[in-house]
This record gives sequence, C-alpha cells and structure tokens, in this order.
Amino acid sequence: MDNVHGVSNLKNKILLIKTDKTNKNDIVRILGPIPVIDKKENRWAYFEVRETKTKTGKKAIYVNDYVEIYFDKYGIVKKFELYTLNNMNDIKFAKEKTKSLGVKDTFSKNLLSSTRKRMENARKKFQKK
Repeated sequence: MDNVHGVSNLKNKILLIKTDKTNKNDIVRILGPIPVIDKKENRWAYFEVRETKTKTGKKAIYVNDYVEIYFDKYGIVKKFELYTLNNMNDIKFAKEKTKSLGVKDTFSKNLLSSTRKRMENARKKFQKK
C-alpha cells in the first residue's frame, strides 16, 4: 500500500513548464494549488513524497521530489529547480549557528530543578500511601 503526499507524477508534470513562457495561472493548472509560497523571493514550491510499508511494517520513502519555481515581477517563470531523493544531499545549508536564548546552566537553575525533583518524588511517595 502506497501513500502519496503532494503532487503525484511531479517529474512528468514539470516537463510542461517552459521558462520565460509559462505564467502563474499555467502552473496552477498544471500542478494544482500552491502548498508553499514565499512572497519575498516570488517563489512557489511543490513536492511529491511516496512511501510504502516494508515487510517488517516500517515506512520507506522511495520518491521524494521537490521543485522550486521562481517568477519575475510579471508572474512569468524565471527558472525552476528540481530536487530528487538522489540529489537532495547537494543542497547547501548555512553554517551559522543560532544562539540559544534559553536559560543557561546556572547555580539557581540547578538549585530550582533539584528542588522540583525532590518535591515530585515526595508527592509520589505520599500518593502511594
């Protein structure tokens, strides 16, 4: 039994898209409603994920296609990029690290968490009786 998420047969459907000719209305007609819109970069994204259950009952993904379509200011396709299960590892991510705004391990945090644990343990002992 296969489960399909997103646009089925995405690879075949994007063959109908022509750069500098296809517009946003054509894209909606070909691929359907837009699941992901980035208005800042004037980009739409479509995906297709197909998964099946293995003999052991685990889910295995065998199709994972993702296409990004970029438009100019008039709504005409500038370019589109297709990522498949094989070339998804080629996507480059930023190497910058985000600083955590969470509470650091300080003396007061450790003291409060240890007090909380003691109170929870005492409550459990009291509830058992």
